[in-house]
Amino acid sequence: MIPKILHFTWKSEQLPRQMQAYYDAWRLLHPDWDIRLWTDETMRAFVAETYPTVIATYDAYPKMIQRADSFRYLVLGAMGGVYADLDVEPFQSIDGLLNYECFLGIEPLEHIFPDRHHQGVPFLLTNAFMGSVPGHKLWQGIIARMPDLVDQETFYSTGPSMVTASVLRLQKEDRPTLLSPMVWSPLLADGRKTRSDAEAIALLEPIGTVVPATSGSLVSHVWMTTWVPWHKRGNRFAPILQVPTAIKWAWRQMINPAVAKVVISDPLQLYTNQVIVATEERPQVQVAVRLGKRDLSTALAAALANLDYPRDRLTFAVHISADAHRGDVAAMLERSGLQAEIVGGDFASSAARDNAILDGFAADRDYLLLVDGAVTSIPADAIQRMLGAGLPVTTVNVVDETGAPGDDQLFRYEKAAPFKVLYKDGGRDGVVRRNKVFRTYLGHQKVFALLPLDGVGESFVLIARAVVDAGVRFAETPYKLHLGAEAFGIMARDKGFEAGGLTNLKVVRQRSI
Repeated sequence: MIPKILHFTWKSEQLPRQMQAYYDAWRLLHPDWDIRLWTDETMRAFVAETYPTVIATYDAYPKMIQRADSFRYLVLGAMGGVYADLDVEPFQSIDGLLNYECFLGIEPLEHIFPDRHHQGVPFLLTNAFMGSVPGHKLWQGIIARMPDLVDQETFYSTGPSMVTASVLRLQKEDRPTLLSPMVWSPLLADGRKTRSDAEAIALLEPIGTVVPATSGSLVSHVWMTTWVPWHKRGNRFAPILQVPTAIKWAWRQMINPAVAKVVISDPLQLYTNQVIVATEERPQVQVAVRLGKRDLSTALAAALANLDYPRDRLTFAVHISADAHRGDVAAMLERSGLQAEIVGGDFASSAARDNAILDGFAADRDYLLLVDGAVTSIPADAIQRMLGAGLPVTTVNVVDETGAPGDDQLFRYEKAAPFKVLYKDGGRDGVVRRNKVFRTYLGHQKVFALLPLDGVGESFVLIARAVVDAGVRFAETPYKLHLGAEAFGIMARDKGFEAGGLTNLKVVRQRSI
């Protein structure tokens, strides 16, 4: 049973007038509860005393909102109870929630923007109103993962997206009870009443137990969002103020019809399964190493030789474009103990070379693993973990020697890819310019285990036979304003095949080669 402790946080004990009114209402409705107002000073002292191994991470967050967020999980993990933002207005006693092991609220679906759909998880679970018994598995997982997420943007390091991903990483039986929007947040950020309650319940019921508002709303989040600059906060007048901008973009669409008709599809499935387990199946895999004019490096040869996959289920082919170094490649293969066919061929573009590899995909193989010659490090269990994702096109978090994204063609459009994004990225010239400001990479949202992709890159990608047989190819001429590996995932999705990447499976690729 959840203990009767109410936790609130603020920078000091001096509260703004509206927050003070809500705080007083909480105390009036819960006279027998232990009600605690934590300040910036007392929060840090608590973390230092209770979690001495976490205090360095706590201090390392660049923003105070991240420390305030993380404190919520730390205090609930240690003491249990209920946490509420100070802009959550109570309407009645919440004693009925104490019977749950853990609970979280579902954010109104009206708040879910296109980026959430394009991310494959079109909902958010809140960190503004939540409670649990001490030591719940949700907080254990979050606390263990916190040090690795310090470099992430707030939503993905400590905020609602991190909470949502952490819930999805739990087995279903361990997940918290979910409160429908009408239970805890009947109002939207702009003050209107949510009308998405039934839709939210239907969407989240496969995720966990959802509690509807059968006895009216318990509380109401009024979305003061004090940590967001005032000009970025939601308000009902925003659509009116944006009319001139809307007219401008409508005109640009009219005079750029080729770009206006381009649709970059959202994922074909929900990415609600974030419990990715290496498969026990061992299908036949053809490994194609694209060297081009490079030599086969000692590091790559060793990584391929160390793959923990039955050798009778693997075949290797090394593709070169200059016969001058065929002997050196053969010698490296012999030293590493790899049996591989060396295939020569000169092509006008990397896309043409990759398509030749797809065209030569052996009929008795189930999957093709395309490996770039600049790769230097591969986890031994990479293939079975990629197969465990259960997708027809799967890639991994390709990083360079510094840990930064190592493949510019391995990405997802951050805000989906509406006309405005494609236009700004140069699509009016027939092909996008790959502006990184519009893109997100697997390492940027690594709290999720699996995420959808638009561009799958060509560094390390596993492709099912059905995808190849359906004619999905690397674009030698622009496909929906994209070329090469950038277009492969977009084309695959258009033909009914989902493409995604494992954020926590890292392959190192040298940019300098």
